[in-house]
Amino acid sequence: MPKTKLFLDSNAIILDLNKQVDLLSFLSQWPEREVYINHVVEMESLAKPGMSKEEEDTAWGLLSGFTRKQFTNKMRDIAVLIRREKKLLLPDAMIAASAICLSAIVISNDPHLLDFTFPGYSVRSIPAA
Repeated sequence: MPKTKLFLDSNAIILDLNKQVDLLSFLSQWPEREVYINHVVEMESLAKPGMSKEEEDTAWGLLSGFTRKQFTNKMRDIAVLIRREKKLLLPDAMIAASAICLSAIVISNDPHLLDFTFPGYSVRSIPAA
């Protein structure tokens, strides 16, 4: 059975770090899974104003459990198309494009990504903890 591919939005990471969702429990519904992030997700997750060293260490610990995918030219081209057609913010367009190229489901509670539609794009929200 092929593994389910999931792509985390930074929103999912931040909500988990703030204990508003239980991301790892939510991901466990896919026993056979590959979970991806990119540099955008890392940067947004670590950019909290006033983040303490302890919070940063916790964030890195969570982020290290996922596979980081490099942004490719194909992802760039799709992100540009998304940005032009849908006016999605660039970081969100980069996350959506990455997921589309990987045939992965985006995991996010961000209304911009939940309401977004595009060929090859799918999204799931995480219930509140």
